[in-house]
Amino acid sequence: MSNSTYPKAKSLLFVSSIKPENFKPSFESEADAIILDIEDSVPKDRKDEGKTNILNFCKQNSQYKFFVRINDAQSPFFEDDMKFLKELGLEKLHGVMLAKTEQKEHVEAVNVALEKIPLLLLIESAIGVQNINITASQPNVKQLAFGAFDMILDLGLRDGDGKDFMLNYVRTQIALSSRINNLLAPINRVFPNTRDESRLKANMELAYSMGFGGSLTFYPNQLSIINTIFAQGNNQIEWAKEVIQLSKLHKGEPFSFEGNVIDLPMIKKAQGILERKY
Repeated sequence: MSNSTYPKAKSLLFVSSIKPENFKPSFESEADAIILDIEDSVPKDRKDEGKTNILNFCKQNSQYKFFVRINDAQSPFFEDDMKFLKELGLEKLHGVMLAKTEQKEHVEAVNVALEKIPLLLLIESAIGVQNINITASQPNVKQLAFGAFDMILDLGLRDGDGKDFMLNYVRTQIALSSRINNLLAPINRVFPNTRDESRLKANMELAYSMGFGGSLTFYPNQLSIINTIFAQGNNQIEWAKEVIQLSKLHKGEPFSFEGNVIDLPMIKKAQGILERKY
C-alpha cells in the first residue's frame, strides 16, 4: 500500500466496533478519518462481536476506507486481530493503529503478519516513550499518536501542573521522534471534556504549536474545533507558496506581503514550510 493512500488527517474519530449504529453517521461527519476500534472500547468478551460488525458494515458499504485500532502485540487478542484484518481485506484500510507500542518486536509482529500495511503507532506508556525512536524507525511506520489516558495511568499522574508538565514532555518526545524519523506530523491525544470548548481549544492550539498535525477524538461535537485549529497548517502552506512566488518576482529584494516585510529570513521560513509539507 503506497504512502499516497495514507490520509493527512486533522481529525481522527474513534468509533467503537460494538456500536454499529454509529458507523455510518461517523463516516458522514466532519472527521477526516475514522478509526474503528476493537481495543479499549470493546470488552474482552465482545471482541468477536465488534469484528463481525465491521465485516458486515463493509459488505454493505464498500466505498469507505478507515483505520482499525487493534489490540497490542502482547495481548491474547493480537493473533485473532491479524486474522481478522486479512479476512476484512487490507485494501479497505488507510492503515492500522497499533495500541500500546513499546518495542521494536511489537511493530515487527504486525509487519510479519500483514507485510506492507501503513502503521500509526499509539504511544501510551513510559517504555513506549523510552523506545520511541526505535519503534518509529521501523518499516511501514507512517505516524505517531499520543495515548494520554493510559499514559496518565502508567505514570501515576495526579491533577495539577505536574501532570500537565509530564504530558507535555511526552508530547515533546513524540514531536521530536516524528521529525527525526521523517514521519508525518504526529497526532494529539483525545481531550476528555466534551463541554469545555475553551480548554479543548487551548489543548489543541498547544499541540498545533508543537508541530502536531491533528488530533484523536471520541466526540463528534469536537470535530469542528479540531479541524479549524489544525487547518492552520494548510493556511501556512498557502502563505509559503505565495511568498516563494512573489520572491521570484522581486528577485531577492525585500517586499511587503499581508502587512509584513518579507526578507531573506521570511523566505527561508516559507521554504522550510514547503519542504516539511506540514
